[in-house]
Amino acid sequence: MNRSTLFLLPFFFIGATVLAQTTPEPQSPPQPSAEATAPAVAVDTANEFKANQFTGCDDYSGRNRNYCRCSGDKSGPFKLRGWIDAGAVWNTDEPSSKFNGPYNAVDRSNEPMLNQIYLIGEKSLPCYGVGVGGRIDILYGEDFFLAESAGLERRDDGSPHWNPEYYGLAIPQAYVSLGNEVANLQIGHFYSIVGYESVMAPENFFYSKAYSYQFAGPFTHWGVQTNLKLNRAWDVQLGLTNGWDALDRNDDQIGYIGKVRYENQSTGIWTSVAATTGDEFNNPAGLAITEASTNRTRYSWLVGLPLTCRTEYVFHHWYGKQKEGAVGGGDARWYGIDQYLYHTINCRWKAGVRFEWFRDEDGTRVGLNRPSNPNKAPFAGDFYSLSLGMNYRPCNSLILRPDVRFDWYDGDGSLPFDDGIRKQQTMLGFDAILSF
Repeated sequence: MNRSTLFLLPFFFIGATVLAQTTPEPQSPPQPSAEATAPAVAVDTANEFKANQFTGCDDYSGRNRNYCRCSGDKSGPFKLRGWIDAGAVWNTDEPSSKFNGPYNAVDRSNEPMLNQIYLIGEKSLPCYGVGVGGRIDILYGEDFFLAESAGLERRDDGSPHWNPEYYGLAIPQAYVSLGNEVANLQIGHFYSIVGYESVMAPENFFYSKAYSYQFAGPFTHWGVQTNLKLNRAWDVQLGLTNGWDALDRNDDQIGYIGKVRYENQSTGIWTSVAATTGDEFNNPAGLAITEASTNRTRYSWLVGLPLTCRTEYVFHHWYGKQKEGAVGGGDARWYGIDQYLYHTINCRWKAGVRFEWFRDEDGTRVGLNRPSNPNKAPFAGDFYSLSLGMNYRPCNSLILRPDVRFDWYDGDGSLPFDDGIRKQQTMLGFDAILSF
């Protein structure tokens, strides 16, 4: 595929949506609730999300937030909630290793997977004044691999600690918050504010995850972070961390994170820019690189366009660089574009499309996965994927997510799919998320 085609896709999506709107709708159609019309996701302060209505400061209903005025004190006793996520992926190539290429999420093919048993205990902050809140998350399942920290679930050198390869226990968040919903200080362990998708299953429309989420950035941080709602339109977050996914590592270094988000309250158009920078281990792929620790920087730029009351387009551009991180010297770079189109069909069904391009210029990122997965770096080239999916919500506590995903690779050297013999693969996935 010509790389310039990537930049034409937004106009294709917008044009198709406009044409679709020429079909007249029935008069006075029943209006679904805000909860039903939103993407089938839960929310967390680390991610982007869209909401059609708000009634209170913790009333979230989707993937992009319209800030509201507080409608009373929302703080209260410590509360528990969670979900169970399980599913399966059929890889049409049926690889003998049962690995779906160089993945570290929904990576096992043709067998059932318990992805997440996820528990959250939290105490909310008040809308006004000063209060103390906090949150702890516990995850058990195959997705633990995405939520581990050096110095906790892994040893300080990155080797496994208490978890085996496939099913394990992780603590992706554990923090205390001081302040209120408008301005607060977060201390401890929390999800990264850089990027779009999430470890938490209900926050993602698709069962599978984008390459940019799996290989391009951090999952979590340990440190301190300030969260400020300047007004209805502007949101700012700044923090100091111990780098990417690390409580304690062989070479602890201060890292920096920041994010600015703006939303136009009249149109619903939103955008955000986030970045993280600091010294990191220079050779996570185990290549012939001699520099032990160098600066690694990653940024994300997101734009959300509500094309109609039921349709939203999301554009995500991201870029990462590690100084002296390429084999033979020079900086290693990875960058790309993700595009999402969501359309609410009715109060139960929602459709989505995701197209992504991931450029691993030096073959240092894609393939950082489980030890026995034979599909490992280096893959210096371009990865593409197209995912088509549906979310069906038969009731408020249950989400069903069927999808089909096509992956292909354009590069030299090793091939990433079907245990190193193919440049493309097709996967059909299905999972169910039961919330409680």
